Amino acid sequence: MKKKKSFAPVADVQGCTTYQHNKGTIRDNAIQALLSDKLFRQRIEKKRKGKGSYQRKAKHQGKYFEKPDYQVFGNRDFIIGFFLTKIANRGSHYVNQNRMFI
Repeated sequence: MKKKKSFAPVADVQGCTTYQHNKGTIRDNAIQALLSDKLFRQRIEKKRKGKGSYQRKAKHQGKYFEKPDYQVFGNRDFIIGFFLTKIANRGSHYVNQNRMFI
């Protein structure tokens, strides 16, 4: 993902908005210094409709992901093991009662 570029804060001073310049100090030409600043850089507008507006990646990709059952229920292995030990205990008890080996 791209990092979002942050701009310098704009402050209100007695009804006038002032912009804090990012690139060093302004010496000779204030207009040229401001125009070379990030505030006035060129931006490409993405088309919303029509030709060239097709997005290859989905807008909300991976946002609505339903978790699988094994992640939601973490004690699954414990419960399966619990029932398997019960079945194994019944089997050994059954073998010991009848004195038979199956």
